[in-house]
Amino acid sequence: MRNRRYISLCVVIFAMSLLIACGSEAASTDEPSNSNDSSVSAESNEATASTIVDNGGVYTIDDFKTVGYKNVTQFDLETLPGANDAWYGFYSQKDYELRFYDSHQAALDHGLEPAEITVGKGAVGYSKRPPLRFDAFAIVGNVVMLCELSIESCEALIAELN
Repeated sequence: MRNRRYISLCVVIFAMSLLIACGSEAASTDEPSNSNDSSVSAESNEATASTIVDNGGVYTIDDFKTVGYKNVTQFDLETLPGANDAWYGFYSQKDYELRFYDSHQAALDHGLEPAEITVGKGAVGYSKRPPLRFDAFAIVGNVVMLCELSIESCEALIAELN
């Protein structure tokens, strides 16, 4: 009987030690990287991946259409404060959402937090389409780009703009 209690106590102590050890990971920052030159910098973590590029560019939907972006649906701007245009479309067989602002600073001020929320919440449903999952975002010039699969999807479209 005494051995049984001893073994049970050892199992409980071992289990608690295991739980404590697994729960003590180093904290990571959720802040995206920021670059004030034309180079692309990126930071990745489990929830989001982001790129911020201040290349001085002020883009419109026509700039993206010129490099092969196919715009499908224009969004109502009611839920995007500070934005002056927003589109869902695709490029190179990947889905994107583009949110346009007056300047790079306006994109950072008004578009960064909504992009982080959208990327972090998982699948987004659009009418007549299955839900999409945006796993990365980029801010390039005055545009916030939500990208379907990875930060590399964003970077491929950014490279075409330059």
